[in-house]
Amino acid sequence: MKKGLLLLILIVSAPCFLKAQASVEQDTARVPAELYFKDGKLHFQSQDERFHLWLDNRINIDYSYYFPTTSTDDLTSDPNKDLEEDDGVFRFSNGVSVRRARFAVKAELWKRWFAEFDIDFAYNEVEIKDMYLGYKFSEHVSVQAGHFKEPMSMERLTSSRYLSSNERPMPVEMFAGGRRLGLAVTAWGEHWWASGGVFGQQIDIIQKERNRGSDGFGFTGRVAFSPINTGESTIHVGGYATWRKPDAAGEEDRLVEFRSFPESRTDRRRFVRAEIPNVNHYATYGVEAGGKWRDLLVHGEYIFTSLSRYRRNGDVKMDLKNAEFVGWYASVSYMLRGGQRLYSPEDAEFGPMERVAKGGNLEVVGRVSHVNLNDFHEASSVITGGSAYAYSLNLNWYPVRNILFGLNYTFMDNDKYADDKGNILKGGLPLSEALPDGLDFHICQLRMMISF
Repeated sequence: MKKGLLLLILIVSAPCFLKAQASVEQDTARVPAELYFKDGKLHFQSQDERFHLWLDNRINIDYSYYFPTTSTDDLTSDPNKDLEEDDGVFRFSNGVSVRRARFAVKAELWKRWFAEFDIDFAYNEVEIKDMYLGYKFSEHVSVQAGHFKEPMSMERLTSSRYLSSNERPMPVEMFAGGRRLGLAVTAWGEHWWASGGVFGQQIDIIQKERNRGSDGFGFTGRVAFSPINTGESTIHVGGYATWRKPDAAGEEDRLVEFRSFPESRTDRRRFVRAEIPNVNHYATYGVEAGGKWRDLLVHGEYIFTSLSRYRRNGDVKMDLKNAEFVGWYASVSYMLRGGQRLYSPEDAEFGPMERVAKGGNLEVVGRVSHVNLNDFHEASSVITGGSAYAYSLNLNWYPVRNILFGLNYTFMDNDKYADDKGNILKGGLPLSEALPDGLDFHICQLRMMISF
């Protein structure tokens, strides 16, 4: 696999290097540059327009408070190893958190090449986000290699600068990939968009593990169409799929973990969570749709995941029935003062607002999302990762385009298996026995965001 991936990279990249070598001037002369601000971001650009560099920084600060619908006095939780003393008593982590603290530099070199380096300092940790190099064959066809998002899900690919709710929906966080090392080709036109590539592991896993055996790998693609895209109305439809060999646990008997936060990150506990061992491979399929009419925007997705797995009887592998998980969300946004989000054919997603009126813009957002990590197809090997619904309402005020003050309410409706992979107990018993209606709770959140 590694040799095949290297060969693919060489084949795709060779024309880029040859063309670049022929076109780049071999001079050492200094080129004057101009400094300017655009949309609140600092830009540097050479006067001959061959070089362009700009900053894309972001800060999100959240205040969150959790209100359980039932008493948590006799609940226990897996102790936090990062704390010097943890008595194992269940507590929600109410308070303030730095959700994002991003520093990013983007560049265009000799017009054809482009690159990005993006790191996050949230929670007082350093995490690499985007780190890639790309080449434009034309204004509508490009290739990039490095660490970046797989082409899955409109909501996943949309920058956090333009999210209308505090967090992405649970099914998107759980099933729709994320950033991985890979190589992808993207092409787009006025009413269509397509991207596909091959991807390996997440970079943090690779850096932390030793003697791990071969990396997992996968193939991912997304297509989207916008048959109507005018200033007043837009229709978007799309789909995506990925096939992946699991990353974890070495050469054989690999496992997959699916998990999601409850659409809030101040409390770092994941209630819906499953670790599935002995997975041959798995596939995820998603469909997405969105529509904008004047000040109204509606969009949603449905995601389906199927896992091929087995169990061992001595040295014999015995196939099991495929495990199947589903998730979906539906969201509606209304701009009270006009100027709904613009659709970008280049990215096949809804991005920044069209305008911000004097005194700022107000946005009301409602969303419902659902995820199910329970599977009972194979009676001898059931999976009880939990199921949950999230009902949320947001009021966002944008005094200017790149500053947000948001008020969010979310109600989490968990089933009895949503117990953080068995780490939450009630009176020493699993929640499935002691709390058959599940541990439900309300979340009230405030957010301040600035992008510069």
